[in-house]
Amino acid sequence: MNPRATDLLKGKLSKAECALLPSSYDMVGSLLLFSDFPKGLVKKEKMIAGAFLESLPHIRTVLRKTKNFSGKYRLPKYKIIGGEKTKETLYKENNVRLKLNVEKTYFSSRLATERLRISNQVKKGESVLIMFSGAAPYPIVLSKNSNAKEIIGVELNPAAHKYGLENVALNKITNVQLIKGDVKK
Repeated sequence: MNPRATDLLKGKLSKAECALLPSSYDMVGSLLLFSDFPKGLVKKEKMIAGAFLESLPHIRTVLRKTKNFSGKYRLPKYKIIGGEKTKETLYKENNVRLKLNVEKTYFSSRLATERLRISNQVKKGESVLIMFSGAAPYPIVLSKNSNAKEIIGVELNPAAHKYGLENVALNKITNVQLIKGDVKK
């Protein structure tokens, strides 16, 4: 929990409501994502979002998950509860920039360390295949942080593939090839 946001909410929420405040959230670029927002606080979500926006100046939009990963592309659904009306952001990690929409591509900022760990295992001159490459975080992090000869990413989701192509261009990557297709075929 963000201590400053909690302080801003004291006096606006009861002690019982303060105890319900989400203890964790993800920050993806300028987005703050609540995965587990208590039902007992939904009526006060805008006030809570406002406290987070005030306490975290780099955050422009606060969202709460309304539906877990589902469907053909395993995508979540979010509701904007404060800030700008966008679900798209520019996220930075491991010397790369990634543009993505959190409802159009599967993405987890919690995998940043894992992406770097894997890039450190790639040997010079190796070819790497990334199945289910999404908006291309793995291919791009590997390209920027390893000496791979080539990295091929395959993604079925057309929106994620489009973001992947944008991200390859954004990061000026030359050894990544992205294929829109089904890895099973």
